[in-house]
Amino acid sequence: MLTDFINVDVDLALYYLVDFLIALALLSAMRFLAGLVGNVSATKEISHNDNKAFGISLAGAMVAVSIMLMGVVSGDAGYSLANEALTVILFGVIGITLMWLTRIAFDRVSFPGLSIHDQIMKDNVAASIIDACNMIATAIIIKGAMTWVDGDLNTAIIAVVTSFVGSQVIMALATLYRVKVYEKRHKGSPLHQAIEENNVALALRFSAYRIGIAIAVSAAFTAVEYEADALMTVFMLWFGVALALFILLTLIAIVIRHGALHRVNIGEEVGQQGNIAVGAIEGSIYIVVGLLLAGLIGA
Repeated sequence: MLTDFINVDVDLALYYLVDFLIALALLSAMRFLAGLVGNVSATKEISHNDNKAFGISLAGAMVAVSIMLMGVVSGDAGYSLANEALTVILFGVIGITLMWLTRIAFDRVSFPGLSIHDQIMKDNVAASIIDACNMIATAIIIKGAMTWVDGDLNTAIIAVVTSFVGSQVIMALATLYRVKVYEKRHKGSPLHQAIEENNVALALRFSAYRIGIAIAVSAAFTAVEYEADALMTVFMLWFGVALALFILLTLIAIVIRHGALHRVNIGEEVGQQGNIAVGAIEGSIYIVVGLLLAGLIGA
């Protein structure tokens, strides 16, 4: 029979429908939430003020929520429709909350001298790209954590939140590294100043680096077997693997960059001239390496 070749359990069609409807509702709520959190009217910013930055930020948030929901709706179905709906809603709300928290952490920890929200309200496209990709990077990690956990709901929630905290430590280290590299290339000039000056090339490179790191960090979930009864042990193992992959990605990307951008003064082209071509190429290298590492670990 043809159904023998279809890897979908038709008996769970109603469960799939419930998951889809909940995911659709959460996505539809993103426009309202974006305006509520920012204390602005999303409609006014998009249609009246033609705020490109706000639109990019909101679009990134919607993509991020979609990625996160992939982790929410995956896995075994609940023992009842009510249980399935409750689990999906609970993890969906937790995921969205964690993504908004990462925006706060980014502003106050990674870039204390820069308000991403204020810059977006000023239609700063560079800031909006960084904000959108920051949420996407976080969503990739949350999705990996939600796919990783299994079994008891309370323990699974603890594992997801703990993994989120650990990932934010690594992402903060990645940001600190990029800040130091930028300052070295530009005689101590702060990176956040270039963002305020709407350097899109720099935003693309910086954001792609964070997404590449997120892919590598998420791949660490595949390398470590989840065990609810030894949560602290598996978390420490995961954190160690994730940290090692972050360092490995950075080193490999440096090697590839010297080949792909041979004889190109990257600091001048991206930092001073705002060369989007160079920024995009260098940024793509980080994502490529992240994907390759994820593929090798998942093989």
